[in-house]
Amino acid sequence: MNALTCRYLPRLDSVPAADLDRLFPEPSTAAPHLSLVQGSGVDGFNLGSIVVFRDAVPVLLLPLFETRFDLSAFVQGWLKRVLRAAGRLIPAIFHPRVLCVGSVDAGWSELGIDPGLDTSTRDVACKMAFDELQAVALRHKSDVVALYNFNEYGGLPEGLLTQFNRVPFRPCARLSIDFDSIEQYLSRLTRGSRKHLRRKMRVAPEVRIEHSRDISSYLDRIYALYEVTVARSPMPLGIHRRFYFEEVCQRVPGAEYVLYFVQEKLVAFNLLFVKPEEMVDKYFCMNYGPGSKYNLYALSWLENVRVCVERKIPLYYAGQGTEETKAHLGATFVPSYLLFRHRWPVFDRLLVGPHALTGKVLSSLGLWPSATPAAAQAAGSGESSGCDPKAAGSVNKQLIAG
Repeated sequence: MNALTCRYLPRLDSVPAADLDRLFPEPSTAAPHLSLVQGSGVDGFNLGSIVVFRDAVPVLLLPLFETRFDLSAFVQGWLKRVLRAAGRLIPAIFHPRVLCVGSVDAGWSELGIDPGLDTSTRDVACKMAFDELQAVALRHKSDVVALYNFNEYGGLPEGLLTQFNRVPFRPCARLSIDFDSIEQYLSRLTRGSRKHLRRKMRVAPEVRIEHSRDISSYLDRIYALYEVTVARSPMPLGIHRRFYFEEVCQRVPGAEYVLYFVQEKLVAFNLLFVKPEEMVDKYFCMNYGPGSKYNLYALSWLENVRVCVERKIPLYYAGQGTEETKAHLGATFVPSYLLFRHRWPVFDRLLVGPHALTGKVLSSLGLWPSATPAAAQAAGSGESSGCDPKAAGSVNKQLIAG
C-alpha cells in the first residue's frame, strides 16, 4: 500500500477540480457545488475539509463546517429568553461550538472517496480522516462533533456508526417518473389529491414560467426572495451569499432557474440541478402574498414533473421538509440521520438514552423537526431510493413563503 497522509484544509484551493470530480463521480453534483460553496462562503460558518492523500493524490475527503449553534434561535417568547440565559451560563450545551462533517446547505451529505480504492486502503484512509477530525475538534475547542444529514448513500463506514450517537433527521422526498404524461401522474394520486391539484391548476394561465441559466437581470430580486425565505425558515442553517446565486449556473453542471412571474413581476424562483439521471430540487422561494394566491408551490411541483416527463428524467428528488404534502403528491422518502458526540459524555447519555422522549421534548420546544406520519413511516420501514450511492446529491425543496 502506498503511503497515506492526512491534512486539514481551510480551503479547497490545493485540491484540483479533476481530483474533486474523481472523489465525487457522476452523476453527483457534490464536487462543483462544494467548490462553489467553499469559495463563496456561508455567513456564520467556517468551512473546510479533511483530505487524505496517497502519494500527494487526494483519495478521500470529508467536507467540514463549524459554527456556534444557538438553540434560542429556534424558539420565541419566554423560552428564547430562558435559552439565551442558559447559553451564557452553560454555552457548551445551549450555545455549543459544533464541528460537522457534511453539507452546510441542508442537502444530503456524502464523503468524497476515490472509487478505485481497495477495501483495506479505504478503511485505513477513513480511520486517518476521522482521527484527524477529532484532532481538529480538540484544536478548535469544539463542544460537539457531528455528521450532519447523512443517509445510507453517504459513504460513511459502517464501523463509524457505533462511535457516535444516532438520531433520525428529516427524510428526502423522491418521486419516480415512471409515467408518460401529467395526466397519467395525476391518475395515480388519490381522488382527493387529484381534485385538490386540479383546483390549484386553474390559476396557471395567470402565471408565466421561464427557465433560464442567465438571471443577471433578476439577481437582486432572487436574492431578496431567498433572504426572506431563510428568515421565515423554522430551522435556519446558514445564509448563502449573493455570489452563490450569481455563479451557480456557471459552476454546477445542469443548474438552472425556473422563474415564476405574476403580472410580469418575479414572485418566486426554483433552483434546480437537472441531469439526464435525475432532477435535484435545491431551493424554492416565493413571495407569500401572490405565492399563496396563485398556488405557486403546487404549480412548481407540476412544472418540475412536466420537465422530467418531457426530458425523460427518471427521478425527481424534491428535498426535505413538508413531508405530508409531498406524500399526498406521490413521493416516497429516503431516511436521513445525524450522528453526534459531545465532549462531555454525560450529555450524550442524557440526550440519546430515551430516543422517543428526547425527540418529543425537542419537537415540542421547536428545536427539532416533528416527524410527520409519512416521515415516520419512511424511517420505520428503512425505505431507500434504490439509486446509485452518488445519484442523489443535495436537495432542499422548501414550502416557505417570503
